[in-house]
Amino acid sequence: MDLKGEYILRENMQKVLPGDFIVAFQNKAYTLFMIYAKENETLTIEEASVPQSMMGGNVPSWREWFASGAPGSTCWIRYKLNLQTSQIQDAYSFTQHSWVTLSGANNILAKLINLNFAWIPTEERKKAGSQPAMGLLDRRPIWQPRLIVNGSQIPGIPFDGWKARWPKDGSDLSSKLIEIYLPSATSGYPGYFPYWLEVQGMVGSAKVRIIDSGSGLRSPRPPL
Repeated sequence: MDLKGEYILRENMQKVLPGDFIVAFQNKAYTLFMIYAKENETLTIEEASVPQSMMGGNVPSWREWFASGAPGSTCWIRYKLNLQTSQIQDAYSFTQHSWVTLSGANNILAKLINLNFAWIPTEERKKAGSQPAMGLLDRRPIWQPRLIVNGSQIPGIPFDGWKARWPKDGSDLSSKLIEIYLPSATSGYPGYFPYWLEVQGMVGSAKVRIIDSGSGLRSPRPPL
């Protein structure tokens, strides 16, 4: 049995660079997360969200969509996140054209980065494809998320699975088991944000997948 100990996303998020971005899909909506700036333990993050229905049948280059002002977006904010304390500061809504108050207690990312994740052994990982008939040897490979960089899928990238229990906080995620999947350390790709997140015991919005990622992105919004 392989043993890889524990993992905390916060530790890998120290490696992010301004311009790094991901696009997440959850509950029929896309959200682009971009690292706007980094200073010691504080990240300035920009988020722009758009409903799937607003994109029609054609999903553009997310880099171009963001650079052109995120047409159709229903929420666009910039805020500072302290990695050590999970506190959110100086949040500004470009949608509302005003400063807003965001609570770290209600921000999934703020809590996720400080959970203690345990590695999921290979024999406990879910498999790809349909389960074989009873009595037949299960030769299915372990399931792997897709890694997409700048709109192109990168084949053959191994992922590690990690699991943690969400704290009892009265939220929809309270006490739920969280599974995340990150590119393996040997893959050469950053693992500071899960490419797949799944919540056991929930349906509908219980899965978050990353549909694009990249670096060198610039915000079209002015400094604040």
